[in-house]
Amino acid sequence: MSFNYAREKRKFDKEWEQLQIEYLAAGMDEKTIAQMKEFDWKWFCSRRAYDNHNQPLPDGEDFSEGGNAILFRKFSSLSAELDLQNISERYDWVQEIEDETVHQRLKSLGNKDLELLTLIAMEGYTQAEVARLWKCSRSAVTQRMKKIRKILGDA
Repeated sequence: MSFNYAREKRKFDKEWEQLQIEYLAAGMDEKTIAQMKEFDWKWFCSRRAYDNHNQPLPDGEDFSEGGNAILFRKFSSLSAELDLQNISERYDWVQEIEDETVHQRLKSLGNKDLELLTLIAMEGYTQAEVARLWKCSRSAVTQRMKKIRKILGDA
């Protein structure tokens, strides 16, 4: 959901009308109130910029071809298709990777890391589901994924 500037600006102005009345009643001078409003205005603009330039990554089914993920519709190169017909063994999907650098880095991963990638990328498990399956914390799975991303990230 995007940031609705007009609605949020009206809320900001209305809130500040009330705050100004309260601050004046509490004995604050106009200059101090103006400085506080300026600070809040900068924060408002900063939040607007953040909301306009960030969006959550899709999870679950949104990664599928028919999903609603805006990033994947706009940048089709973010996804790849694998020919699953030729894959008979659990980690044979690694052999289907055409990029030689990525292929070599995947081959250098340990069995636990390959299993994690297989569960998430090939079988569609979420990190939380893998954590329950492995009887560990989600944080442990997240840390292992960060390690894998770091290994693969330079490719």
